[in-house]
Amino acid sequence: MGSSPLGYTPCEDCRGSGRKDDGSACPNCEGTGMAAVREPRDPENPEEWTTGRQRRFRRYLTDLPLTVSLGERDLDGYCNQIAEGGLGAFLAEPVPAGSVVVLHFAVPNPPTELHVQAVVRYQILFQHGVEFVSLGEGERLAIRQFCTELPSVSSV
Repeated sequence: MGSSPLGYTPCEDCRGSGRKDDGSACPNCEGTGMAAVREPRDPENPEEWTTGRQRRFRRYLTDLPLTVSLGERDLDGYCNQIAEGGLGAFLAEPVPAGSVVVLHFAVPNPPTELHVQAVVRYQILFQHGVEFVSLGEGERLAIRQFCTELPSVSSV
């Protein structure tokens, strides 16, 4: 028995196009170009995944305001999930996957202002999955310490 999806990532079979080489709909993602990412069936055995790829870092629920800089333009939003490798964010406008952005946000404990270069890995309407690409060790430690106070996505 599988779990419900936690989010979506570009389908690996069709590389996010939603189509097979012959132009028909991809059977893996049913033509959407996105594949569900699910938590492990057995939390004690994290190698047993129902679908998608295993994440490198556990994700945690949060509600942090953030600003995303796209060159000359800034978008406001909030972070609803965070991990050492990236975050999930709702933004005021869609930002296409592959966009390089700078995230501006603060973690409250320990109080740390972060300005991190990142790449948008997926975008579904206003929800975005963003991977950090320039996280220093001090910034990673601040995020790690902040996460210890948060509920993990898999425990909800």
